[in-house]
Amino acid sequence: MNIVFLALDTLRADHLGCYGYHKNTTPHIDQLAKRGVLFRSMIAENNVTQSSFVTMLTGRNPVAHGVVNMKPQKISPKLTTMSQILKRNGYRTAAVDNNHRCTGTVNNWFKRGYDDYLDPGEKRKIHFLATAEDVNRLAFQWLKQHRQEKFFLFLHYWDPHFPYIPPQPWNRRYTHNIKAQVSGRDLKTVMREPLYSWFQKWSKGVNNPEYVRGLYDGEISYLDYHIGQLLEQLKELNLLDNTLIVLVGDHGESLGEHHIYFDHHGLYDATVHVPFIMVAPGVLPENKRVDGLCQHADILPTVLHVAGIQYAPPRQLDGKSLVPLIRGKLAHIRPFVTSCEANWQLKRSIRTPKWKLIKSLEQDVYGNPKFELYHLERDADEQHNVAAKRQQVVSRLNRLLEQSVKQLRSKYKAVDPLSKGQKTKLHPLTVAEEEKVKKRLSDLGY
Repeated sequence: MNIVFLALDTLRADHLGCYGYHKNTTPHIDQLAKRGVLFRSMIAENNVTQSSFVTMLTGRNPVAHGVVNMKPQKISPKLTTMSQILKRNGYRTAAVDNNHRCTGTVNNWFKRGYDDYLDPGEKRKIHFLATAEDVNRLAFQWLKQHRQEKFFLFLHYWDPHFPYIPPQPWNRRYTHNIKAQVSGRDLKTVMREPLYSWFQKWSKGVNNPEYVRGLYDGEISYLDYHIGQLLEQLKELNLLDNTLIVLVGDHGESLGEHHIYFDHHGLYDATVHVPFIMVAPGVLPENKRVDGLCQHADILPTVLHVAGIQYAPPRQLDGKSLVPLIRGKLAHIRPFVTSCEANWQLKRSIRTPKWKLIKSLEQDVYGNPKFELYHLERDADEQHNVAAKRQQVVSRLNRLLEQSVKQLRSKYKAVDPLSKGQKTKLHPLTVAEEEKVKKRLSDLGY
């Protein structure tokens, strides 16, 4: 069985048709989901690219590998990756990817285990400007050369990542009746530095959030088209029926929810609930939906299980095979999942099927309290913090969260990676508030 791994950057689950989105953004991915297994509750352990990829490729929690933000850092060579395991088991391994420079500093850890590592953004000014067309061009060439071998092909698509600049006709598909600029609207009143300057650099005066959301959907639609092209290429090469396809998002994107605009910080579902689909004709059931909670660390043991590869004892991985969920032998493989962040904010969260608790480890710049508790069954959009009313639930979940971190630290004899603080602090005031302060000081002669 061949393996094609589709890693879709910055793709939140609720903007795909197969996850209930009301817009027809993803017809090809939706059809793919009908051919296999869709996991409804894949929750990322972290909300930035570097951390998420280390977790999904090693089956280890961020406490184990220590990567929790986008700081350039050395990643332990003792961590064994999916590509290394598959190569040892007779696979020809290749990646069309540029994670090795996702922090701005080259880190060849991400190249380990690949016979061929192809950078789709090599000719682009910034790595994440590589397009799905760039990825597919290299992927198609490689597939034609190695179609007769048993292979593992890892493809990293960046398109939904900011800046949202889909080409024609996708740039107008969801914005054609929306104005890019509207009077009386200024994103300075809701955005903070340094994110606001980054947004302005690419957005050329756009100030209507609804227009920007339309561009995000356009990027998803553009990506979906090229996923369709990839599937068609696999079919033409007679590879589709003998290939395990894995499709997953590394993290989502906030589009204004909870006052977070066009970035992936915060541990709300917009940022940590991601799509996860597996298709293996004749091996996995078709049109199957799995409700049980799962995380990125579960992907490695699940892929190995489906491929029939024996690996390490469970203690060497934090993830668990999801095959028992797929087969209906279990309804859940764990009672809760946890997430963390340390890029722009310092937070942890714990989620059960019913509740989510978000715990801020320092003062929240958006004015949120230390604890946020959401009743997910009644409040799926996480709009009503009931922490003050349900203090017993807060105490119980906080205790479970602390115990989970303590157990992982003990297992790996590790320092809590969040104890090192976050990569960059957001300004406590919005841009508009800062301008008012500066004007007031200027008027006073400062």
